[in-house]
Amino acid sequence: MAAKRSGKLITISSVSVLVYVVLFLLLSPLLPEHLARHAGTDGVGYSPLSVTVLIVGLVATLSLLIGILAYRDFTSLGHWYPGPKSIVVCFLSAGFGILGLGIAMMLAVLGREAEESGSLPIGMGLLGLLLVFAVSAGILVRALPRAEPESLST
Repeated sequence: MAAKRSGKLITISSVSVLVYVVLFLLLSPLLPEHLARHAGTDGVGYSPLSVTVLIVGLVATLSLLIGILAYRDFTSLGHWYPGPKSIVVCFLSAGFGILGLGIAMMLAVLGREAEESGSLPIGMGLLGLLLVFAVSAGILVRALPRAEPESLST
């Protein structure tokens, strides 16, 4: 059963990253060359869009990979307790949330110039991160195996 769930996690994670890449490739003609990456008292800082999208995708992929490896490790060792389950849920949810951040940032600047959007992509990206993280954490808590109760005795 753990191998089947592991396969599903790999498939869902791979498809999510692939959707992110395909979405960027499809939308790239409508996206500006630069994207706001920082907003502060010194103004808005911009980075090349392709670099930002690449970094977001790599960080999300790394987080998903860590979550999958942790799941496989904890289940193979029989350490499926609340702590290990929360580690897996957090890494996987963070990966999906980071992809949500990237998608929300791209959608926020769709058809606009970077300066026209200002810091909007930052706010929309953070909102996307929060929403996707929360939804995926809720789904993962129910979809992954129930954590075994830990014994407090030694």
